[in-house]
Amino acid sequence: MTDEQISESDEMEDEEEEEEPPSYVAVCPISPELAAQIVAIAELDWEDYELTQDAMAAAGWKPTGDYLGDLGEKCYTPAGHLVYGDDLFAMPFAYDYWIHPDGVWTDNFWADQPGWHTLLNPPPFTFEAEIDKVVAAFTELLGPPDHDVTHEPRPEFRYRWRYRMWRCGGNVLIISPGLDPHSYSQFEHASVQIKAMPADAPFPSARELPSLLTW
Repeated sequence: MTDEQISESDEMEDEEEEEEPPSYVAVCPISPELAAQIVAIAELDWEDYELTQDAMAAAGWKPTGDYLGDLGEKCYTPAGHLVYGDDLFAMPFAYDYWIHPDGVWTDNFWADQPGWHTLLNPPPFTFEAEIDKVVAAFTELLGPPDHDVTHEPRPEFRYRWRYRMWRCGGNVLIISPGLDPHSYSQFEHASVQIKAMPADAPFPSARELPSLLTW
């Protein structure tokens, strides 16, 4: 093999090593009916566990029973969303991630979950577009968000996140991206959350929101 052939072979190996792993966006759509159900429970006292559990059961959501599910969820919507939290409501509806044999996700887990579908190497901003769809559904029911702020990137977060929030009695309903705990915070998810916040309390600043919106 000539020096030129060796050089070309090395270049091909480098290109193979640098090949990007496949990226995915996984989505479980929120229907108008489900959005209306969430709005209906948004004003409940989320520190009253039995009250909120009964409300979700009345909506047809399936509880996991005395123990949490495999991913820490406490119930499922009929559409397939996993719902988390004891004194709050957290329901992811989209994930943005990639798959690699040596990575956190080695297979396409969400593709096998009921109600979810995944998009392989989707166009840029597909994840953000899915968030905007959900925001539009809740805007139809609640009007424009009461608080709409964007968190600019900082050293520990490379993401630029936008938060849309509505007051619902003594709670706030939030739609936003965030770090996915199932991937040890390596990837993003998008969720609907309900958290307690007094009606006269000021909204948190954009800088406070990343640490606030965890469960």
